[in-house]
Amino acid sequence: MQNLYKQVSQRLTRLYMVALFVVALLSLFGQMLIQRSLNESSDDAHVVNLAGRQRMLSQRICKMAILLTNKTQYAEEAAFYENDFSETLNLWVKCHYGLKNGKLGLEKTYFVKNSSAIQKLFDEIEPKFQVISINADSVAQKNYTAQSSHNIIKNMLTNERDFLKIMDKIVSQYDIEAKERVENVKRIEFILFGFTILTLVLEAFLIFIPLVRYVQEVILRIKESEQELQTKNQQLEETNEQLVSTQKDLVKATEEKFILLRKEDNVRSTALLEGQEEERKRLARELHDGIGQMLTGLKLDSEQLKSLPFVNEKQRKSFEEHQKLIDETIEATRTVSFNLMPSVLTDFGLSSAIRLLLERTAKGADFRASFNDLTENITIPNKIENNLYRITQETLNNIMKHAKAQKVSITLSNEKNKYITLSVVDDGKGFDMKKTKKSRFGGNGLGNLQTRVRLLNGTIKIDSEVGKGTSIFVKIPIINDSL
Repeated sequence: MQNLYKQVSQRLTRLYMVALFVVALLSLFGQMLIQRSLNESSDDAHVVNLAGRQRMLSQRICKMAILLTNKTQYAEEAAFYENDFSETLNLWVKCHYGLKNGKLGLEKTYFVKNSSAIQKLFDEIEPKFQVISINADSVAQKNYTAQSSHNIIKNMLTNERDFLKIMDKIVSQYDIEAKERVENVKRIEFILFGFTILTLVLEAFLIFIPLVRYVQEVILRIKESEQELQTKNQQLEETNEQLVSTQKDLVKATEEKFILLRKEDNVRSTALLEGQEEERKRLARELHDGIGQMLTGLKLDSEQLKSLPFVNEKQRKSFEEHQKLIDETIEATRTVSFNLMPSVLTDFGLSSAIRLLLERTAKGADFRASFNDLTENITIPNKIENNLYRITQETLNNIMKHAKAQKVSITLSNEKNKYITLSVVDDGKGFDMKKTKKSRFGGNGLGNLQTRVRLLNGTIKIDSEVGKGTSIFVKIPIINDSL
């Protein structure tokens, strides 16, 4: 079918292009012929009018010559025509030679087609024209006497009759030849029209009828294959439905597996964080109840040694340094214990713990700190308090290590008692969010924050720009199924 389509289409295309070319060529030739005929007809009409005007001018010249040679009798008329006589005579002579020579130049140049018959008539009229023009020129130049004026008028009138007769023949011949040219154009136009009709008929039999047959054949083949196509489409639809069902089952299984893995990951992460918190609590108790108590007892014992006399000044200074070291160790132990698990968090809540943490960090890092508590004394679950405290602690540690900030602001607030929000804003050096693959917090700092927030079903947003500081916004739902 494909080969048949190519053969038929190529053949029909060639025939169609040839037919169109012939029709276009005939139309173009006919249009050119019509335009040429119209132009020639226009020139022929002007030539016939100018030839007829020659008769009128010759009569007018003779009339004006009679009036000018008899001024005593026709004084008023002679004065009226005296200025026009030379102009009329020149126009008559110019038109005569223009018609005779085939090129008439007036306001527009007209090319005159003089046949042998017309040329013979011009040869016959030439003597008459010469007599009239010579005598008229004598009148125009006033080269005559009262006695010779009679002969001048007689010669002009005698030759005028013959001039008018021959001029009538010339005008008639011009008109006859113009009509013959129009008839020739009509015949040629009719022949072109016949060729055009013939081309269209051939185009119908050689192009359109075969094309209709081919289209009918194609339609029959399409109808024959339609049933088969419908059957295949039905089979394809059934297969597609099976594929869609399988795809849905696969997507559902994948989603369930992802949810299960996510829950397992959350459980592991939660267990890990809770284990860390329990270990921190244990270490904090060990430091506070064990090492802290021993250091306190050591300090009390060293205080009792103050009352004893020292052997020398060196011994006294050594004792003072020893006592100072005990104080520093006690303070360091308290700091470590506080960082591991501040008792103020358990005793007084999140707001007091963050305030105390911020004051201690600001004192050690030398930056101005401000804390705004807008929670309105709402009840916050212990798990959320512990995680928000750890988020704040890790954020402040990173500000102290990397940001070089001059001012840090922390705000703790709640939204309609449904969400608790934490914002930490610093004016440090910031970082490029697009170029930095890892957080400027170093290591897995950002990942730890995101993990803690995710386990609480919350959201975290970090905005930072080089030279313009960093802002961290955390939003946690207070009523949480994971709790």
